[in-house]
Amino acid sequence: MFMYTTEETDWHWKRWENVFNPEHSQHFVNEQEKILIITELCTSNVDWTTCQDITNDNWNLHILYWNENKKSFFINTTDKGIANRLAEAVFDSCTRITGENVFRCLHGINRLMLSTVGLKTAVSNHHIRYRMFAGIDVAEGITGATTGTSIKSNLFGVGYEDGTSISIGCSYKGTIWAKWVETIDYWKNWCDKQAEKILDSNIVTSEVLKGALIPEEIFARPTVVPYRIDFPPEIEADWKGSITIKTALSDSKSFLVNIGLITFDETSALSFYVGNDNFKEEFTLDITEKGYSVKHKSGSIIYLCFSRGSEISLKEYFNENPPTIWFVDGSSLEGNLLVRLKTVRPITFSADNIIPWDWSGVTITKESQKASKEPDSIQYKLISELKASEKYCLIFDDDGSGEVADVIAVQEDAVNNSLSFELYHCKYSGALQSGARVGDLYEVCGQAEKCIQWASNTKNMLDRLMKRENDRISNGKPTRYEVGDNRVMFMLKNKLKVYSSEFSVFIVQPGVDSTQITPAMHQVLCSAEAYLKDTYGIPLTLICS
Repeated sequence: MFMYTTEETDWHWKRWENVFNPEHSQHFVNEQEKILIITELCTSNVDWTTCQDITNDNWNLHILYWNENKKSFFINTTDKGIANRLAEAVFDSCTRITGENVFRCLHGINRLMLSTVGLKTAVSNHHIRYRMFAGIDVAEGITGATTGTSIKSNLFGVGYEDGTSISIGCSYKGTIWAKWVETIDYWKNWCDKQAEKILDSNIVTSEVLKGALIPEEIFARPTVVPYRIDFPPEIEADWKGSITIKTALSDSKSFLVNIGLITFDETSALSFYVGNDNFKEEFTLDITEKGYSVKHKSGSIIYLCFSRGSEISLKEYFNENPPTIWFVDGSSLEGNLLVRLKTVRPITFSADNIIPWDWSGVTITKESQKASKEPDSIQYKLISELKASEKYCLIFDDDGSGEVADVIAVQEDAVNNSLSFELYHCKYSGALQSGARVGDLYEVCGQAEKCIQWASNTKNMLDRLMKRENDRISNGKPTRYEVGDNRVMFMLKNKLKVYSSEFSVFIVQPGVDSTQITPAMHQVLCSAEAYLKDTYGIPLTLICS
């Protein structure tokens, strides 16, 4: 959109005909919401012939929205060159927002990662040099933008705001954009949100850019403990299981396969695995001055089969699309590109978020209840406590490769039309007695972070759970439902059309003694908590001994 300010108290929307040909255009107006929509047919000759009878028909869309309270209006158009003409036709006087103030829209975005930075630099009195920075060169671009040696031309990045992932782009000439396919109502609210920032004179754009995350090329393994690894986005986003992961003897849908770290320390080779109960391949990620490489370490050779018919070994795929590894200091590594956090995080995990339980009768080194529902397991104890509360309309045992969480519990608030999703991650203790072992937290904290991707895809999550239930039943195993069934799941999915949803994440680790939590344990808990809060605004709770 383009944003304009105006002191006018009336708009002359009927003047749209001064800009567009009424014979080839249609208009729609909502006077109460102050929205004008124009669709315009544009006919042009094609480049590959001189024949005048062969033409291209194209429809342009133009939307104008006026917010009287903010004394601002906004234009979205598929023909950017016409925006000013439309603005000047509808309002007697107005000013388009351009320059430094446009970049205020980047304020308040958590974990802002700029992917492109365009700068203009005065080379002489009469010449301007334009440069575009991307990838690791973004660091140089941000330096130029914050030190005043160059003029910001355009920026684009991604991050998190108000508990959801977003994209945001802006240019010195006044264009502000995001990669969404949404309704006009959504665009209207988005415009209002950007206007609040742009009109706030207290926002200093140079300070906003100083907080942006920057990828840094490294030449050796970071001396920090890793605790989480994610598939590349193409596999992570495969909600429907269109990607098949297979070996010579077995195959599986991607949502039934795990990726996990093998070692959790500061110096060992970065090793990880991909697999499930039927197959597994182990890899190492090596980083040198020449770059990075993913190598086969042991196990079955795994291949990826895509719906478009192509097939590639997982090792080859990872060398082109490396997984992302996360470290306890909040940094992340993709290939040989390291991104460090710039914000200061808490160093102590709040005691209010630590809940000690009595684990009498439970073998705390036994995590899963399995299909036989073993009563001395951690998961069985958790499910029993949830059932006893009688608060949940659905409790789902999702334990296994490709899980969303070990246990998912759902509460319905019919009064406020909302659903509360609680995701529980269980982990077995490293010893028969609880204590102060930081190793008991690494993997489960990584799992707690990873599951929140479903906060923005709740319907897809429910679809995935039903697929996993059907897969389990088809293999002759007992149901995953502890409370509820597929009928309840369908009902919840339909209610999400009108209900809001909220998420909470729980770590269940009886190997942690609540009275003996060490600084190193606080660090990994605070890292996981910061990620959940920065991204989707989700609270983290530790259930322990």
